[in-house]
Amino acid sequence: MKTIHLISGTHWDREWRHTAEQSKLRLMDLMDYIIKVLEEDKSYQSFIIDGGLVVIEDYLAVRPENRERIEKLIKAKKLFVVNWYTLPELNTVAPESLIRNIQMGHKMAAPLGGAMRSGYTATSYGQPSQLPQLYEGFDIPNAIFYRGTNKHILTPLFNWKAPDGSQIKVLRTFDEVTRTNWYFYVHGRAVLGKGDKDLSYTFDKRQVPVHMADTQSYEKAFTVLREDGDYIHSQANMKGALDALINQAEPYAIGNNILALNIEDNDEPYWKLGELIDDMNKIYPGKYVIKQTTFDDYMAAITQLADHGEYQCADYSGELRFTTMEYNNFNGLLGATHSSRINIKLANEVCETDLIDLAEPLASIASFYGKEYPASNFERAWKALLKNHAHDSICGAAVDQAHKDMMYNFSLARTVAEEVTNRSCVALYGDIDTQTKFLKDDYPVVIFNTLPFKRHEVIELVIDTPKGKVVASDNGIGGAADLGEFYDIVDEEGHVMPFVELARDNVSIGVERQLDTKSIKFDASRKRVLVEADIPACGYRTLALRPREPVLAFEPQTMDNRKLIARGDGVLENEFLRIRIKENGSFDILNKQNGRLMKHVGYYTDQGEVGSAHVSVGTASNYTITSIGAHAQIDMMESNLLRGSFRIRITMQIPAEATLDGHDRSKEMKPLPIETTLTLEKGCPYLKVHTKLVNSSRDHKLWVNYPTELENANDVYVESSWDVVRRDIRWKDHKDNFEQYFPFQPMQNFVDVNDGTNGFAFLSRGLREYEVEDDARRTLKITLIRTQRAYMTANSKMREEETLKYTGQHCIGGMEYDFALYPHRGTTRASDVIVKAYENKVPLKAISGVPYKGSLPCTKSFVEITSEDGCFMPGAFKLAENGKDYIYRVWNVDHKAKKIGIRFNLPLISVSKVKLNEEPIKEMTLNDGVIADSLRPAEITSYLLRVK
Repeated sequence: MKTIHLISGTHWDREWRHTAEQSKLRLMDLMDYIIKVLEEDKSYQSFIIDGGLVVIEDYLAVRPENRERIEKLIKAKKLFVVNWYTLPELNTVAPESLIRNIQMGHKMAAPLGGAMRSGYTATSYGQPSQLPQLYEGFDIPNAIFYRGTNKHILTPLFNWKAPDGSQIKVLRTFDEVTRTNWYFYVHGRAVLGKGDKDLSYTFDKRQVPVHMADTQSYEKAFTVLREDGDYIHSQANMKGALDALINQAEPYAIGNNILALNIEDNDEPYWKLGELIDDMNKIYPGKYVIKQTTFDDYMAAITQLADHGEYQCADYSGELRFTTMEYNNFNGLLGATHSSRINIKLANEVCETDLIDLAEPLASIASFYGKEYPASNFERAWKALLKNHAHDSICGAAVDQAHKDMMYNFSLARTVAEEVTNRSCVALYGDIDTQTKFLKDDYPVVIFNTLPFKRHEVIELVIDTPKGKVVASDNGIGGAADLGEFYDIVDEEGHVMPFVELARDNVSIGVERQLDTKSIKFDASRKRVLVEADIPACGYRTLALRPREPVLAFEPQTMDNRKLIARGDGVLENEFLRIRIKENGSFDILNKQNGRLMKHVGYYTDQGEVGSAHVSVGTASNYTITSIGAHAQIDMMESNLLRGSFRIRITMQIPAEATLDGHDRSKEMKPLPIETTLTLEKGCPYLKVHTKLVNSSRDHKLWVNYPTELENANDVYVESSWDVVRRDIRWKDHKDNFEQYFPFQPMQNFVDVNDGTNGFAFLSRGLREYEVEDDARRTLKITLIRTQRAYMTANSKMREEETLKYTGQHCIGGMEYDFALYPHRGTTRASDVIVKAYENKVPLKAISGVPYKGSLPCTKSFVEITSEDGCFMPGAFKLAENGKDYIYRVWNVDHKAKKIGIRFNLPLISVSKVKLNEEPIKEMTLNDGVIADSLRPAEITSYLLRVK
């Protein structure tokens, strides 16, 4: 006999068709009803809520009195929750955020009775290669999802191996209806009297459909007040429903186990499910039996078959980004979410960088020396940020107001991170000896580097000092010249550092002290300076502004030509690069290390776009507008020995919108002003770019283009979640498949077009989508704007004036982007592309003061990674979940095993290696603060640091 395993639940979208607050009112009704059904209907075996623990949190915010009832149902294995706090899109958010998401989910689930064992990431638009390692690190033995898989390539149950060798079994659900085959093949026919996958509603007065009719609310959906609720008792109808399910699901059967999923969006438990099952079990007695079960029980049954050799699993390693083939499938990859509402992606990047790479490391170090670690504030910040990582939220797929509301969460997370960062710097300044090696009249500046490698950079500092003397000079014409103060920037040995003063301002600056009002101020001289310096790995270095008397040149000396970075003829040049700006605003890049010239890069192209958050669709009659014929205004903004920059301003004329039917682009044109600042610094191998624009048009997609001239390059190397993956850029012929070839793909912090000898890397700060044209020039295209047409409103056929009310998905207004361009020789790994990407995205922090006698030396590295030929990138430096120790996390960039040495210049008792869930693996030998370890290929490694 074959068993049809029926798993019921709801896919709760916290914010999609409604905002999070609107959803809470609906969630209250839903959860009240779920609790009632599970408590009173003994035939209803179990129900899963798949939206993450945030769903329970939201419900208890309005029904706190029901906590014990929920605990009882979870502990009785009647109600199930997933491992995540929110169900994220796995490719768009930072990989460390995925770890925190599961940690938060487990932390909240534990007192309620625990989450289900199986991993569940059904809603991610593609699955990253390291997901098996992530799940294994939390003792999650298997995974369940559908997007990114394809039934023609992978068996319903398959083995998936991460680069480090971690392996889990994956249940890939259905191409046809993903997680809803029971709902659309059985419930639809047997209860609603509809056909297969029927998404229509037939107006029925008996059901009393009502609708808001005032001008403020008429766009809301109809509500049905009266539903019969009984199923259709016709034996023929029930048989037709069961046959439809069997025909669809039996090809996916694992042994005699047929899967039936009943997890539709925001769905309620059907209160007559038990009766319906009893009746349907009479149709094929002895042949098929329908049984209510859970994901954990189903996975246990089918994996046991595989373990005993009774089912042959396919083996797979790498990313899962397969597209769907058949028409009318629900299981599309839907790979365009990485470019919808790009302003959200940019805001998310700032929050993640400020939290993961700045605030937590600095707070951890400061707490080693007595500063309280702000754990509760970090938890608030992380919860706010993780709420925005829910798939419909970070993907930009919800109603406008939901995405406006997200900005508060971003603001909360960012401002907490900023305040913690600054307070940690202040606390550490009080522990650093800035007196012994400096003079009493110096103004020390401590510069912090939170990355695990030494940085040599041109650093911009803003130093405020008390107002000095004004030197008056009678120049014979009248009046006096304010010569200001004279000073040097010196290091800890008193050597004068290369520096440039950019500006000097008189300011009135506030002072915070305990014994006085916070309104006090004093007059100060503000110096903006550039200084070239080395900063130790995960540590700090102290420099100082040293006042001095003027140095007079009695016999001015003739000097060699100054190597100014910018020249008035539109050229930027340093040791590595020469940039020549063209009349249309594009520019040439010469890599002086290998003589490679890239011509006319940085031009813009724009096309019509009428797709959705998930799918990119051009207008039926489309064309490309370019900036190639533009006339640019080019201004040299800065030129000195350490830095040079040009501002390039162009205006493109693009259509105001597309026609309502999406066929043509409007004949009305609107200006698209774009301002790009190119900055090149001494000793820096990449060009920094700041672009800002003002978008007033709808229905379009804007790219910036970089012809790489790497004709023989067939691959790009891309940072993914905890991995650097290789992707083929050559066009693939998808014939008549439902989903055609996606030229656009997601990235984390870089994409590198590379032919094995030379490469061109785009170093991103929040932009998440790229594509490479398979032309001879191998043009790398970065999406700056992709607007969308599909709205999550009840009416999908709006009048033109109604569509004009919704602007968020069109990115109307100002947008700003920061990124860098890194042409290089050698492979991605040999050229340290990922190191350059993190240097570009993680700023140095600096604090100035007066000489002070602290216990720490004036220059120090707290954590230093050593390796002969490996590359290890930061994951986290934070308080451990036990609330007293610390976690230091790194990952091996190489796909080869590598030896690592880590020197902890911190007051430690011991170090142990732990899993991602922070459970112990082994004790490490700590010799004079140093541990040695060997990491598997692409291994994510966490060390627990115990403090003295």
